[in-house]
Amino acid sequence: MLGKALEKLHFLKDSAPSLSFIQGFSNQLPFSPDSVDIITCSQSFHWMDPGSTLQEVSRCLRPGGIFAAYDCDWPLVLQPDIEARYSHLIATSEALLAELQPAAEQACKWDKEGHLARMKASGVFTYAREIVFHNTENCDAQRYVGLMLSQGGIQTVLKLDPAALTQDIAGFTADVEQFFQGRTLPVLISYRMRVGVK
Repeated sequence: MLGKALEKLHFLKDSAPSLSFIQGFSNQLPFSPDSVDIITCSQSFHWMDPGSTLQEVSRCLRPGGIFAAYDCDWPLVLQPDIEARYSHLIATSEALLAELQPAAEQACKWDKEGHLARMKASGVFTYAREIVFHNTENCDAQRYVGLMLSQGGIQTVLKLDPAALTQDIAGFTADVEQFFQGRTLPVLISYRMRVGVK
């Protein structure tokens, strides 16, 4: 992700001087206390230890500062059979992952549905709630399949045993291509943002 961000920064000549990227950990941020207005986690908070991360976020945010963790609802709204096939593919990848990788080597993933409750329980926010919103974007079969392939569990299975999901991915891809039929169509993308105000 850092490599892609740096690659895209090269094309944003006007914004380049005001943007920078720093590699680090969510519970060891390189900011002074009470110095940051907004901290966000885009589809990533579930990979972070919530307790230590929220304490660090609180340390860095100024009073009234905002923390926002947001995620897409997967799969993207499209067609019931394709969405069911997507869910089956995710479940299959999780079952394969349990077989292919010892539990001690698997990444710890916190459930997204618990983000808001953990934020409230942290005691560092004066206000916290979930906001749901939607956006319509253009999508084709390649993008839809690419979003599915980008999911962490699927990527891990593909690294451990590239052939394990071949048939499932091929079937999913065929269904998606049949639906889009070479077209680019508007697709509804739904987001859930958990917001905390210090």
